[in-house]
Amino acid sequence: MNGNGSDAQRHYQDAMTAQLGERVTNLGRRQTDLETEMRSGFRQMETAVASLANEMRTSVAALSTNLAERNKPHWQALGVALTFCTILGALAYWPINAATSDLKASVASLAANMVTQKEMEWRSARGAEDRMRQEAALNDLRDAQVPRQELDRVWTSYDQRFADHQRQIDEVKQAQGSVYSQRDIILDLKENQQRLEREIARLMAASGGAVER
Repeated sequence: MNGNGSDAQRHYQDAMTAQLGERVTNLGRRQTDLETEMRSGFRQMETAVASLANEMRTSVAALSTNLAERNKPHWQALGVALTFCTILGALAYWPINAATSDLKASVASLAANMVTQKEMEWRSARGAEDRMRQEAALNDLRDAQVPRQELDRVWTSYDQRFADHQRQIDEVKQAQGSVYSQRDIILDLKENQQRLEREIARLMAASGGAVER
């Protein structure tokens, strides 16, 4: 019984460990994909910033030339360059933000569904206690039970005793029926008494008639 319980517990722990390992592996893959996307996004951003810097330098150089020529600021070119930089930054930041949100959601889901080592130890201890209680209950039942052979022997002994009692009763009844019982004696005595009473009455009647004569 202990072996089967230990094997089941070990299989359960192995399955939980494999499931946790798979989740950790998936989380690592997502993190790797996120790092790849972030590197790609940063490269795109660097390229865009470098291109923007070149354009900015070109624009600033042209603007400086124009300012030197016309001696007045060109704010429109600066606004266009700033808008272009903002758009490029937003495009580079958007996939990074989405990947980070997915990673946070995955980590939160894993933390909510995973079983900690402390909880596993607690469940294992509870399982061991339950098995010990079940084994103790089974042992109590085994100790309290009477074997079938012992019950058959006791029942056979009871049947034999009942048969002996019935035989004795039958013998007593048969013996009473074959002898002169007390009831017969009483009936005979009563009959003799009645006969004597009748004889006395007859004699008294006879003696009374003789006196009258």
